[in-house]
Amino acid sequence: MKYQIKTFRDAGLEACWSKTRSGTPVIIVRDPNGPFTNERESWWIVTDGMFRSMKECGVKEGFENHTILGEFFSIVS
Repeated sequence: MKYQIKTFRDAGLEACWSKTRSGTPVIIVRDPNGPFTNERESWWIVTDGMFRSMKECGVKEGFENHTILGEFFSIVS
């Protein structure tokens, strides 16, 4: 599995390139058909941990596993 936009779009997620505050390029994703508001409306950075989970159990399930608590908890900076 490759870390590219097509990988995530093929799984039904919206995906695009973005940058962190320091300028590092990252892919961000969200699920337009997700069961929770945080999955539909918030963009999530595909971290190394999330990507490893996606490789192990599938893109969609890995995304859900890493965003499930976002419905109840968030970090705002």
